[in-house]
Amino acid sequence: MTGLFEALSVGVVVVILLFGLVGTLIPIIPGVLLMWLTVFIYAWVDGFTAVSTASFVVITLIALVTGTSDIWLTLFGAKKGGASIKSMLIGTLGAIVGSFVFPIVGTIAGYIAGVLLGEYWQHGDWEIAKKAGIGGLAGWGIATVIQFIGGIFILIIFLWQVLF
Repeated sequence: MTGLFEALSVGVVVVILLFGLVGTLIPIIPGVLLMWLTVFIYAWVDGFTAVSTASFVVITLIALVTGTSDIWLTLFGAKKGGASIKSMLIGTLGAIVGSFVFPIVGTIAGYIAGVLLGEYWQHGDWEIAKKAGIGGLAGWGIATVIQFIGGIFILIIFLWQVLF
């Protein structure tokens, strides 16, 4: 790439990466996926010269682990809280519905509401339901932190590759 075009394209990529990093904190924006896709397009257009194949593989692994953490950690947290598979499925349905009804907060609220209702219907005890819901919420919170940290690593690796 030529000097000015390269500088502009790196600048645009960094802005999109920063938007993706913010997206790791907002449930409706697939932040890590956006970051990975942005780096992939840049590397592909550049012929994997600025971003090496090895670095892109590392970025891909980071994106896979952190980008899916909101699924597996939320389920793990709910399971540790005592939630049944049925309640977790109801929670997942609640998250999908919540995303459309009340974006951003609705995803989390819908998941927790689904787990709470699923556990209450199954056991008829709000204390059991509350414990499962808190476990799911804790898993979601931890996943958000992991995605944010993963996003920072993706940004750092990209900057390191194109600037040094």
